Amino acid sequence: MRGGEVEVSAELAIPAYSIIRMKIKNLAAMIVAVLLAANAAFGQTVTVTGNVTGLSDTYISLLSGPDTWNIKRDATTTVTSGTLAVGNTVTVQCISADAQKVVGNAQKKE
Repeated sequence: MRGGEVEVSAELAIPAYSIIRMKIKNLAAMIVAVLLAANAAFGQTVTVTGNVTGLSDTYISLLSGPDTWNIKRDATTTVTSGTLAVGNTVTVQCISADAQKVVGNAQKKE
């Protein structure tokens, strides 16, 4: 044996099918991780209950406690309870990217 060389016996050799199986398992694990991350980022929904303060074809404004919610109206936005009209109390469900919470924007007592 020369310097820098390592002797490997035939017993330590890894069969080719084991290497392929290992690569497939790694690929599958990476795919699962990407899908879970995508679901966490894009799949979350928000449910807000409050009084309707503004309404149009493109948005709904709800007063929920001291906070105002501006919710974009699209195919994923649903009213789960109540009648959608200004002044009514409704519950709206939408994806989290479509809902913007404005903290403490309710009418303040001065």
